[in-house]
Amino acid sequence: MNLTLFKADLKGNAILWAIIAYVMMMYFSVMSLMFDPTDTSALASMLELLPEGLMSSFGFNSVSTNLTSFLADYYYGFLVFMFPMIYCIVAANRLVAKLVDNGSFAYLLMAPVSRRTIIVTKGAVLLSSIAMLFAVLHIGGSAVCRMFFGDMLNRSIFLRLNINAALLTMLVGMICFFYSCYFNDSKLALSFSAGVNIGFLLLFMLGGVSSQSEWLKKLSIFSLLDTQRILEGSGTAGLDLLLAGLVLALFGLSVWVFDRKNLPI
Repeated sequence: MNLTLFKADLKGNAILWAIIAYVMMMYFSVMSLMFDPTDTSALASMLELLPEGLMSSFGFNSVSTNLTSFLADYYYGFLVFMFPMIYCIVAANRLVAKLVDNGSFAYLLMAPVSRRTIIVTKGAVLLSSIAMLFAVLHIGGSAVCRMFFGDMLNRSIFLRLNINAALLTMLVGMICFFYSCYFNDSKLALSFSAGVNIGFLLLFMLGGVSSQSEWLKKLSIFSLLDTQRILEGSGTAGLDLLLAGLVLALFGLSVWVFDRKNLPI
């Protein structure tokens, strides 16, 4: 890995990263402040006004009087996927495909650094920035909950939710990174990255509409964030290892594909 390139790419995506981090924290704060441990009737009444199928697709099926369960359902059930996915699609494209498409990648190849080192560095930038997003969410989210609700948040479960969500987002990021490495055309890379991940998200949502369509959710990578299992305190080490293995496999495949393809520069 090349440290100079690593720092430059982190800086190049800093504004986008900051916007996504801000939006993630803003929505987390809003959802947290909607929690009322003494009276859930107001939120329940509001949800009743909306179509049942729509609420089920978002995972908003019930209102918990437990802060950790509430956040797991209303934030980690759906919202936690959306904004990091946007970051992954845009950042992965910026890191590779856009530079190849506009010819800027030629300047990187003129440096005394191998093509493999360059692409490994860029993949490390994407994974590191995703990890930092969820570090901010965990630290900031813990602070918000402590400020308004004292010790009501289960810290260990909250940490496990964020680790699992971070690994899942890294998988999304590596899917985007693979297409960015595979295609020389930036538009094609964006189309496939967005299409595949949005497709998985739609399957996840449709699978939550009813029990008859629940099998669709199992076809989505987003079902790998098993909030219910985490809330029950069941072991998720196997799931985390599976996600980490898929991330590393896609990372390796992306490097292999890029290292062997012909570049139009």
